Amino acid sequence: MIRFVERPDSDDSEAMIKWFCNVLGLSDDEGESVEEQMLREFAEAAYNNEGLSSAEIKLETPMARSTVIYHLNRFMDTGLIVKRGRKYYLRASEMSKAIEEIEYDIEKEMRKMLDTAREFDRLMESRAKKRKRGD
Repeated sequence: MIRFVERPDSDDSEAMIKWFCNVLGLSDDEGESVEEQMLREFAEAAYNNEGLSSAEIKLETPMARSTVIYHLNRFMDTGLIVKRGRKYYLRASEMSKAIEEIEYDIEKEMRKMLDTAREFDRLMESRAKKRKRGD
């Protein structure tokens, strides 16, 4: 899910992290979310060419490993975080590259959907013509 959220005016990386999480439907405007903390951790790790295990993620509020994994799965659903072996990584070494890769994937899937929709329309038109003729 991608939501329309006004882009922050400032050059504040924390505001941008919040914005990315809001746009991806991972958090809202209420305080700092777990997802924002996690995204900050992954962005910092990415710039060091590192991944993080679920146990290595540093959060302000202690939480069960299962809860951390739940939030990691939400990130993986967006395509922003990927799992390789036992570690999780930002999809690319930089946020802009990660977003470009997601954009490419979305465009590829949209093309497939459009092709399928055209085929569907063709089949429905054919069906309607047969019904009209009484076949």
